[in-house]
Amino acid sequence: MTDRPVPRGPVGPYAFVFWNDDLDDAAVLAQLREIAGAGFVGVTLSARVGLSRRVGYLTPEFLRLVRVAVDECARLGLAVMLYDEASYPSGSANGAVVARDPAFAARCLVPVAHDVVVDGADDAYWRPALGRDLDARLLAVVARPPGGPRDGDGVLLPVRAPGLVRLDLPAGAWRVTAVFDAASGGTIRGAHPEQDDGHALAPPAADLLDPGAVAAFLELTHDAYAAALGDHLGTTVVAMFTDEPFLLGRGHRPHARPYTPGLEAEVAASLDVATGEVLRRLPELWDAGDGARPGGTDPASTGFARAWDDAVRARLHRVYYDAQAAWCARHGIALTGHPAEPDDLATAARMHWPGQDTVWRWVLPPASGGDGTALDGSESAAPKVAASAARARGGTPAVTEALGAYGWRLTLDEARWLLDWYLSRGVTTPVLHAFFSSVRGGRAFESEPDLGRWNSWWPHLPALVGYVRRVAELLAAALPVWPVGVLSRPDAATSGPVVRALLEAQVDFGYTTDGVGHAELVDPADGVPDVVSLKERLRAAGAPVVEAAPPAPDLRVVVLADGAGYVCFHEGERTVRTALRLSGLPADACWWDPFTDTCRPVERDADGRVPLVLERRRTLALVAAGGRKVAAAPPAPGRRVEVTGWRGAVERVVGDLDDVRDDPATVVPDALGLGDWTAVPALRRFAGSVRYVATADLPDGAGAARLNLGAVGDAATVTVNGTVVGHALAAPHVVDVPAGALRAGPNVVEVLVSNNAAVYYEGDRCPSGLIGPVTLTL
Repeated sequence: MTDRPVPRGPVGPYAFVFWNDDLDDAAVLAQLREIAGAGFVGVTLSARVGLSRRVGYLTPEFLRLVRVAVDECARLGLAVMLYDEASYPSGSANGAVVARDPAFAARCLVPVAHDVVVDGADDAYWRPALGRDLDARLLAVVARPPGGPRDGDGVLLPVRAPGLVRLDLPAGAWRVTAVFDAASGGTIRGAHPEQDDGHALAPPAADLLDPGAVAAFLELTHDAYAAALGDHLGTTVVAMFTDEPFLLGRGHRPHARPYTPGLEAEVAASLDVATGEVLRRLPELWDAGDGARPGGTDPASTGFARAWDDAVRARLHRVYYDAQAAWCARHGIALTGHPAEPDDLATAARMHWPGQDTVWRWVLPPASGGDGTALDGSESAAPKVAASAARARGGTPAVTEALGAYGWRLTLDEARWLLDWYLSRGVTTPVLHAFFSSVRGGRAFESEPDLGRWNSWWPHLPALVGYVRRVAELLAAALPVWPVGVLSRPDAATSGPVVRALLEAQVDFGYTTDGVGHAELVDPADGVPDVVSLKERLRAAGAPVVEAAPPAPDLRVVVLADGAGYVCFHEGERTVRTALRLSGLPADACWWDPFTDTCRPVERDADGRVPLVLERRRTLALVAAGGRKVAAAPPAPGRRVEVTGWRGAVERVVGDLDDVRDDPATVVPDALGLGDWTAVPALRRFAGSVRYVATADLPDGAGAARLNLGAVGDAATVTVNGTVVGHALAAPHVVDVPAGALRAGPNVVEVLVSNNAAVYYEGDRCPSGLIGPVTLTL
């Protein structure tokens, strides 16, 4: 089979769908229709812990349901990413690879140390053993003198039958280390409830460095999908998602380092030494402690350990990722997903659509206690790693798995910030984690939250989805200009002070390992760059430069290619007030708000700068108006009218309204006024939506107006006289009411408010409801 063209899209938000219970056609179709109705461009279909045994994984029934789903996606216009594993990490086919051949289980090297004093009086022997492991193979025994590790100071000792080592050494103290090749004992999280971490039936991890094991994985998983889906591959199905392959699996043996038989010969070839020399130096792998990350290598390693890790990573690329990519290319789809490490640039680049993930509240906005997490540490590098790897592949989509395992406390305020964090760094294809088929039993607490029907703010999610889609399409149509390259190691992209200095001065960049394709190269080894002189050099080279006065460190500015404009993102908590000096403006420029999809005129001050006022959780794009209608500049604030007389009624409930009443004697009021509804005893644990209605009497008509909802817990959608006029998902909860929506006389204003789902799922006491005060500025 010859390669087919690999799709380059569509870009925009995908819904990560968890099939985590007993499913039938009706449930599958209903969820897909909800997702399509919310505005997603596609879905990532995945089996997940909790899937029923009746459905099974890669069974005829499972594959039939996949076909039903993909057929429906084709009808709905949803693109499909297939997920290549039962839960994660990828590469084991829910244990079927090792079931086919036990030799395909993940392997590792494990040290067993023995301290001895040799007196030279008579022969001494040692029989090293790895417990009672009959599968372990003694690969090498090395003696080294005590006093701390020294490169190359080991003595390779021969092993004699029946596994004895003669300690034929000069007199003195020695540390003798036996290095075993053994099964890692690692597992993956499987598809079924009894296959999760720590369970006796957790599926064994496969050896991703073994071509035979990887071939079995592709046959069991990918070929099964191809047989079931036929010509959907390359049309409706656009990608295969591989999820953080762990070389050792989860819960592996202590002190394990990745291995597959014959790896020592590859290391020897890379060092141009004999294989025996590699065996003699194996104990050096543990000299710096157990620094290996889940991917199996240690970016801080040096010397021999570095050479070993480089060989491991090169073999993983060749045997696992390249085999997957080749299969995908033959079937006309892209390989996507993300590697095990967030800063692993080289591994991300092996995928057609490079990706990363951000989960477990590793990165947070400052208001949520996340000061510094956006700019410091390996997790902060993830968006730029994905986008830089995608740029190196010619500008293919950059993918992220976002919002996963952030807990039921995740707010739309946080979600907006996180998605902006990715978009501002060039990621165009976020996969929103996740949309649960079920929250029955413990499923509600398996990598929560659900972002769909089981979440209280589900009615407001389409507004955020539409925003992400519009920004992603803009960034894909005119790739961001990165005049600066930040030199990075292939497996550990730079973060911290260098990145902070650039982004806080509105200097965008891409990671590079060779410096090719950038006007200026920043080497972190040289320290934090002088941004002023860097901008002078960029300007002299004809590269676009953005200057903000006064300085605006929370402002991120993306320069679009071919003079298409600029996108301004807000990464902080306080309103940005500055003026921008830009290299040029598109003809017919306007300020476009991609959240509201509205435009307003661009102004210039006496110095030719463009004034910018950007509130928190807001984005503005300075682009050509094109066919967009440019509204008049908002008038100066006029009279303010307080809207009173609110009456709220429960419209949507997460769970059961009766179940959330701790005291059955409490009563839900017929109508709620302004205030926190959790203060009402019957609603203390109520999560869902309340629709508030009030009448605003205006003596005469009004043009454009601004509705300030005051305090809101958490998200709101505003309707005026029967027409939805806007959404407020984050503070400040303000909605611009367009001209013509308000009229003289009574105006019916409705506000649908949804609170945080943690009130129900966690018992948290989060501010809930329309708290106010609510004012109209005319």
